[in-house]
Amino acid sequence: MLDGLRAYGPAVLIFGIPVLAGAILFIWRDGALRRRGVTVRARCVNQGRNKDGEVALRLQYEVDGAQYAITTQHYTFPPAGIGQTVDVIYDPVHPSFGQMASELGRGIVPWIVGGIASVLLVLTGISYL
Repeated sequence: MLDGLRAYGPAVLIFGIPVLAGAILFIWRDGALRRRGVTVRARCVNQGRNKDGEVALRLQYEVDGAQYAITTQHYTFPPAGIGQTVDVIYDPVHPSFGQMASELGRGIVPWIVGGIASVLLVLTGISYL
């Protein structure tokens, strides 16, 4: 049954290892925000549109007198306009790493992607035994 997977072994390794590493990075960074994140109000200072007309917000917040800025994901209907404020969660260890509070989500997608990559990598390894 796993003999068919052996033929795709190099491809599974080439794509599976970076996908697993990326999933682990997302899990680690989101986990840091969930464990020790601090919520502050950030002001929308700019908006940028992509070719599809979706809007990304440029948010600016202050931590201990230092200014930090982040860019959000793209929205069809942005949650704030220029001059309005939204909640941002930042990591006090690395204050430049912040994320709009509403973007944090549940974090299930990286676990699913990482789980699939792990299973494929393990099955590929077993197919060579």
